[in-house]
Amino acid sequence: MNKLIPIAIIIVGLAIAGALVYTDYSRHSGTCPVEEQSGGDSILSSGEAAEKLLNFVNKNILRGKQTASLMESSEEAGFYKVKFEVEGQEVEWQISRDGRFIFPQVIDLTEVVEPAEETDKEVGNFSVSSDEVCREEGKPIVYFFGSENCPHCRWEHPIMEEVAEKFGDKISFHNNMDTDADRELFSKYSTGGVPTIVLGCKYYRVGSGESLGEEKETEVLTDLICKLTDNKPSELCQK
Repeated sequence: MNKLIPIAIIIVGLAIAGALVYTDYSRHSGTCPVEEQSGGDSILSSGEAAEKLLNFVNKNILRGKQTASLMESSEEAGFYKVKFEVEGQEVEWQISRDGRFIFPQVIDLTEVVEPAEETDKEVGNFSVSSDEVCREEGKPIVYFFGSENCPHCRWEHPIMEEVAEKFGDKISFHNNMDTDADRELFSKYSTGGVPTIVLGCKYYRVGSGESLGEEKETEVLTDLICKLTDNKPSELCQK
């Protein structure tokens, strides 16, 4: 994904800076920011809490794309205030003294969902996960996550629906446009942005295929789903 994506997700909670970064990052990446996720216990020192917050940011949000580095931490109003830097951008979050909750968005660190492990890349910027293909009633599950408020989702959604319809009963399509369904799976495969597409828990991508164009995006989605259905239906997959 575009390098600006993780930074935008980090900064989105900060009113003015978040708005500026969001505008730039959505234009380049075909992604709209959303939010999510994640562990703790007894009272921590300021340093311990800051380390826990940065571990969460680096592992669950930046995922190796960039690294958040600590600038300073201090106690304020019953919380620890942690200032850190990502690619020259200063960000300030708060974390509860027991290390359980992160703000500005409330993140319960006891309920962290481990991010998917990326093993390779496919055409169309889809990542390949190390997970087994997920199925429902024996059919590979295709997930779409999006929002009508996101222009990139509005571009991608009808393409995804059209492709899914062509596969008929060969797949199970979870069409999560403006719903809260399958949030744990979303947390695992998304960096927090939409649209997010997860094909059989094997191929996943955050962002639209606008840079490819409608025809190529349709081809990419079709080819990847065909890999999950053992090239069925044959009239679609064996052209």
